[in-house]
Amino acid sequence: MSLYGLMGHNSLATRRVAAEIDGRVFDLWTRLAIDRDLSEICGSFQLELRDGARNLASWPYVTPGDPISPFHWGQKVKLYVDEELVLVGWIDDVNPSADEGNLGVSICGRDVVGDLVDCAASVEGPTEFKGLDLLQIAERLVKPFGLKARADVDVGPAFDRYTFDCGETVLSALEKGARQRGLLVTSDGIEGIVLTHSGKQRGADDLSFPGNVRRSDGNFSGRERFSDYYVKGQSERAGGARRKGVALDGTAEPLGAASPIQSEEKRGVTIQGHANDPEVTRYRPTVSMTRSAATAQSAQTQADWMMRTRRAKSDKLDYLYPDYRGSSGRLWRPNEISLVDDRYQVVERDLLAAGVTFLYDERGTQTRLRLTGPEAYDMDPEGDRRCNKKRRRGGGALDGTARAL
Repeated sequence: MSLYGLMGHNSLATRRVAAEIDGRVFDLWTRLAIDRDLSEICGSFQLELRDGARNLASWPYVTPGDPISPFHWGQKVKLYVDEELVLVGWIDDVNPSADEGNLGVSICGRDVVGDLVDCAASVEGPTEFKGLDLLQIAERLVKPFGLKARADVDVGPAFDRYTFDCGETVLSALEKGARQRGLLVTSDGIEGIVLTHSGKQRGADDLSFPGNVRRSDGNFSGRERFSDYYVKGQSERAGGARRKGVALDGTAEPLGAASPIQSEEKRGVTIQGHANDPEVTRYRPTVSMTRSAATAQSAQTQADWMMRTRRAKSDKLDYLYPDYRGSSGRLWRPNEISLVDDRYQVVERDLLAAGVTFLYDERGTQTRLRLTGPEAYDMDPEGDRRCNKKRRRGGGALDGTARAL
């Protein structure tokens, strides 16, 4: 039987979201939000409805409605949009509220990957793997939680040695390896985690304003951008090799600044990467230290990554789309690319859906789309994806030289 059949005759035709909780299906929401965001890793939800069981227990004279057993934290939830499963997770919070005019309960939670964000990767061990690639490591770390790990891209070679602290969370333990392999760790919302790259699939629709979106909001900020990004660290040569054949005795004195031994030692120890953002015209340097032994190449790669991703994330667009599905018939999903033609924000180029929220309230069904530059979550460079496209029709004044997001 379909979910719509299970909902019964009290269902409203416009209520397209259903939640299955402990074998029962609910759809009479007063408002809801189902959110998936690349920066948060796991998806989340907030559902509000009137709880008939609580109402009757408190005020026997109220209209009974559908008696609902009180919700509890820890209950498993399956969320469907148009009968399509979009999220599986757990209730984290239950918030009943009542006053003279309103009676209701709000339930909030996250998808199954929320436990990987909170919980330790390995309590009893192991905290070191040898000769395994990142997918194999991920599979071992998520297995105790009853979850799965998969990859839709090449995960790269195996690690000779992969270590983490026993108190680190699962996501923290995996993200350091993902950074080294140029991968993005995200949730599929249902079964576990996915190792992937940024923006490899087209979105459910192109976006235009004025056009097919109800609202356009922009945020262009220079607070987190810098003119110069430096990454500094030490190489493995900072050990005993620095003074091979040199013996100190009681008459030895500190080496002078011009000492050839000290200069050689500095060359063997100091690693630095540097990237410049030409769009930041005043002097604003920042320095980041590597967390482990580095090479000149890895330090330079990290500096380039910091510049590129901060530049992309500094400019954001936020749209309200009047449905859960685009013109393609597909549901909106994060980590997909859409062409944005926004005359007001002076943008006509591909942008990445960094966050997608399905909404229902007094305004009906709509999707909130949070878009940013495609480079925002690129671990590896994907070429120049910041240029506006040339106008293909009359009006407007954008061309390839226009200021890009």
